[in-house]
Amino acid sequence: MSITSVKRACVACFTFLALVLLIGCQGPPGPAGPPGPSGSGGGPPFVWVCTPAHLPNAAGSPRSDLYVFNGSGTTANIAVNIVDRDGTNLTGVTIPGSNPARTYPGEAGAATVTLAAAHTRDLDWVMPSTSGPGFDGVTHVAFTVRVTSDQPIVVGANFQFNGNLPSQCSLLPK
Repeated sequence: MSITSVKRACVACFTFLALVLLIGCQGPPGPAGPPGPSGSGGGPPFVWVCTPAHLPNAAGSPRSDLYVFNGSGTTANIAVNIVDRDGTNLTGVTIPGSNPARTYPGEAGAATVTLAAAHTRDLDWVMPSTSGPGFDGVTHVAFTVRVTSDQPIVVGANFQFNGNLPSQCSLLPK
């Protein structure tokens, strides 16, 4: 056997081994990783959405709480908007069925409030009545809570009605 034949056999063996390792080491695809650096859509504004924000065919005005935590090392400028099904901001609107009468909290228009680093803002209101005489389940009813920030934040909600509603707050993809 000549040296050229040995070299060819070694190269072929090495190529085969490399191919087996590359193919054999692949597992099932996992979840996507975090967003990449600049230009990837991972920066401000950070928008969180919590929904559902009411219970259909309900009355009694149980308490709703929204928690906004500023996890950054900088003061955040945030806006909380409780919106109806058409996206209309309900800030300052009287909550249907509230007794005594209460209005939805939050910021109007483009207004923001500051939230210090590592602090939590807690907003509370009562759930709107969506059934019974005089209630159509739509007018002035909170459907979604939108929270916007110029810093990374986390948002959670506790909407109660005979226990907790399955409220979900999620970072809105860009």
